[in-house]
Amino acid sequence: MWHWHLISRFGDAALLLPCAALLLLSLCHRGEWRAARDWCLAFAAAAGLTLASKLAFIGWGIGVPALDFTGFSGHSMMAASVLPVLLHRLAPGRRPRLGWIAATLGASLALLVGYSRLPLGAHSLSEVVGGLALGFAVSGGYLLATAPRRRQRRPPRWRRSRRAPLLLLIGALLLGVPASGAHAPTEQWIEQIALYLSGRARPFQREDWQRREAATIAPPAASTFPSTAPSSSPV
Repeated sequence: MWHWHLISRFGDAALLLPCAALLLLSLCHRGEWRAARDWCLAFAAAAGLTLASKLAFIGWGIGVPALDFTGFSGHSMMAASVLPVLLHRLAPGRRPRLGWIAATLGASLALLVGYSRLPLGAHSLSEVVGGLALGFAVSGGYLLATAPRRRQRRPPRWRRSRRAPLLLLIGALLLGVPASGAHAPTEQWIEQIALYLSGRARPFQREDWQRREAATIAPPAASTFPSTAPSSSPV
């Protein structure tokens, strides 16, 4: 079980939010302002949709009981949206094929992160699939939209020569954060926000769905009207 915990940490916000910030700074540093804007908007939209789905369930019980869906998996979404783009950007720019190989490795790691949430009991299958689909829509759309531009327009040599500090910093994050076990308390923050907005005393849980269904299909109570059958009297 420990290895699933370790793999799952590669989708934690404590790791991927700094990586996403470094990726955005790298795009701005290289003068790719349009790519930086597209990346920021796409990632923010995916993160906002994931947050909204979690708030809706915890605060108001809004979800899809038939699919056991209570909200998009945040680890799956973060890993699928950040890791392929991050590894693609770290690959040598002169060899586009290496960039796509690196992006494939990032996507494979994101799939492992998503699958790790199942044996850990953190999410259902529909939540993991939804999170991965949302994240891959961000990373895949970004890579397909920016790959032609990256081949046609190369940054000046002085900008390409400053990649070593960024590589070292990202490498330290990718290796140090999962190994240290550090994680961001995002679930607790989301729960507190949902309870504040909804006014509930406790968060909505999956068991509440089962209680609601049980109350819905409960058999009707026995009739309280008096019986009209003739009563037998002793002779």
